[in-house]
Amino acid sequence: MINAPDHTAEERDDRSTRLWLLAALLGIALSVAAGMLSYGYATAQAEQRFGDVVDYVATQSLSYDAFNSAYATKNLTRVMEIAGEAARDIKRDGSVDNATLEQYADQFNVTALIVTDASGNVVSESSTDEVDYESLAAYLKEVPVLEVAAHPLKSYTARITLADGSVADIGCATRRDDEGIVVAVRHQSAKAVASNTLKLQSLLDGYETIDSGNIVIENDGKVVATNAVEPTISGAFDLPATDAIVINGIKERCVAGKVRLVNADGKWYLGTYGKARKFYVYTYASAQRCFEVVATVVAAVLVLYGGSIAAVVMARRRAERQRLADLLVQERDYVDRLAKAAREASSANSAKTEFLRRMSHDLRTPINGIRGMVEVGNANADNLQKQTECRSKIWTASGLLLDLANEALDMSRLESGQVDLDLVPTDLAVLNREVRDILERQAEERLVTIICDQQTLDHPYARVSVTHLKRLLVNIAGNAVKYSRRGGYVRVECREVEPVDGVPVYEYTIADNGIGMSEEFQQHLYEPFSREEQQVEGASSGTGLGASIAKQLVELMGGTMSFTSILGQGTTFTIRLPFERCDRSEIPQTVHVAAGDADALQGLRVLLVEDNDLNAEIAQFTLDRAGAVVTHVKDGESAVETFAASAPHEYDVVLMDIMMPGIDGLEATRQIRALDREDAATTPIIAVSANAFADDRRLSREAGMNAHLSKPVSSQELVEALAHMAADAS
Repeated sequence: MINAPDHTAEERDDRSTRLWLLAALLGIALSVAAGMLSYGYATAQAEQRFGDVVDYVATQSLSYDAFNSAYATKNLTRVMEIAGEAARDIKRDGSVDNATLEQYADQFNVTALIVTDASGNVVSESSTDEVDYESLAAYLKEVPVLEVAAHPLKSYTARITLADGSVADIGCATRRDDEGIVVAVRHQSAKAVASNTLKLQSLLDGYETIDSGNIVIENDGKVVATNAVEPTISGAFDLPATDAIVINGIKERCVAGKVRLVNADGKWYLGTYGKARKFYVYTYASAQRCFEVVATVVAAVLVLYGGSIAAVVMARRRAERQRLADLLVQERDYVDRLAKAAREASSANSAKTEFLRRMSHDLRTPINGIRGMVEVGNANADNLQKQTECRSKIWTASGLLLDLANEALDMSRLESGQVDLDLVPTDLAVLNREVRDILERQAEERLVTIICDQQTLDHPYARVSVTHLKRLLVNIAGNAVKYSRRGGYVRVECREVEPVDGVPVYEYTIADNGIGMSEEFQQHLYEPFSREEQQVEGASSGTGLGASIAKQLVELMGGTMSFTSILGQGTTFTIRLPFERCDRSEIPQTVHVAAGDADALQGLRVLLVEDNDLNAEIAQFTLDRAGAVVTHVKDGESAVETFAASAPHEYDVVLMDIMMPGIDGLEATRQIRALDREDAATTPIIAVSANAFADDRRLSREAGMNAHLSKPVSSQELVEALAHMAADAS
């Protein structure tokens, strides 16, 4: 309970002083607010007025353009018709000599008639001024003109602006007496063109600077119209220095359609600009009238505020009592929020503890297996069979660790919405076979048969996110293998179904005759870390993330996923995904080589940039075994120095780690690409990094890298990537 405190006379005086100080500050604040509002109103009015000018220029300029375009179109249509009529007359008279063409030119009222062969070379011509075949030859030999000779029903017309500003309207028709073209030309001087063209300056007639402010229209930085000054004899506009300063200030400070204050020679102006098609319209006026309005409003507010001070003082005590009541309510609300936050924190902490407990268990299981197999191997150093068995089990356990890391990271990225689909042209039939191969390797130990059916896949070429589609299929089908009894089967089918809203839809069906799921567990299948109590002999329990990840991947791809399951009989998943089709020619060719083939990379010169000695040793072994010649450096700075000091094209490819001390791989790549030598821009650079997200791949591409391999990289994947780069370079 809160008790109101007793106050001494000195405390009351202090409070009274603070009250008057607050009143003064409030008066100042009201004055400022009134000034800002009145200024805002004045600028809004100016914006409206200036905006009307811009809209008017935009609308009328369209009408002017329509008129000018119609005039040009009329002339072009006429010369095209004249060319056709001349072609018919030439065929009728059977003559194309210059005298005949001169007669036709006079008859049709054109400045020139030209007859060419099919290659655009002149056969005969008649011209009444300097615009003849020689001045138009470059245009008459262009492909669109020459196509007229090859297509009897085709015609061509164009307006050509010449160096002196004059225009030549040409019309082309197919010769009827021989192979070639008949060209009719009507030449107009620049002055004649100008006299038949509407000008922007006429738009500003009636806009007085006193009422509408100054209006300046620019095109490509040149003033083409203004109401501020009259044009010179040559048609140019010489703006006063002050106006030029105002316009430059508008360009620097203003946003289109928004009024800003601009200072020029000690005076303030309200100005803005807008774009009317290809023109920029600058409008501005003196801000003095605006300042006068603001001053008047502020003075009125101060007078009214002085009269309201007494009422404020009288209401103070009542407001104080209300404030205390509000404080009590706020205190209760605050206590409630604290209690709620404490409950949420406790719940979040419990969830975190449960997550760490599960991850600790799932991590320790394969780690225990790896360490145990190392001890078994050490104890049987002379037993090659036992050594092989231990290595196989270590490899399997490390694969479980990698799956756990991938699934935990995938779950984190999906929940945070940071997963981007990288859609690339893909052969779905090939991708499905690769998934089948992965499943068959998993199924060998459990004697499970993989049945892959895609006979109904009539259009296998589509744009998909390969990594995510594989992860989706392997997650679902891998679980089917894991929870199948020995000797069971897993059937993977892919077929096309009815499109949805015109988008092709591909349906994947994954069915098994395994242990199935209980009805209770089916209600929680897509919840993270959910795992069925029943197990299959020899199968690991998994992380409980696979189904949740698969569900979110399907939704990310815009698809749907459903399932049916009967305990003890098996499970069937149905996944429908919309994919955009593509052509087979868009799919890049892949290079398949064996990692252990000593000739796979024979003679390939590789600059290996890796700061971790163990990773460097593994990469060196893989590349040496494939026949490559390897130079190893330990950091990005050494990589740049080694590449810069090498002879041109000494290295065929660079393998670049990303996370390194000092200069990282991204910066090292940028510095190599910036070197002043030919091979700096063309030598392939491949990122080899533990950073495996789409953002990391994007950063690699932006730095100038050609490809991105995620650790751990298998020997096969590394050799195939290098072989692919070598094949592209050759």
